[in-house]
Amino acid sequence: MAFRFASLGSGSRGNATVIEAGTTRVLVDCGFAAREFVSRCHRLDFDPTGLAAILVTHEHG
Repeated sequence: MAFRFASLGSGSRGNATVIEAGTTRVLVDCGFAAREFVSRCHRLDFDPTGLAAILVTHEHG
């Protein structure tokens, strides 16, 4: 099974990583606004509607 890891961004403006294993995609954190998240997914040829799960590691309050 092939794995693919793609960082959508990391830093003070937000963090998000997509992990793909076979046909399953998981998003780890999403520190971006929805529109920015979708734009970054499309730049890396990821369909954001195909996520199986979202893992939130922490939040900022």
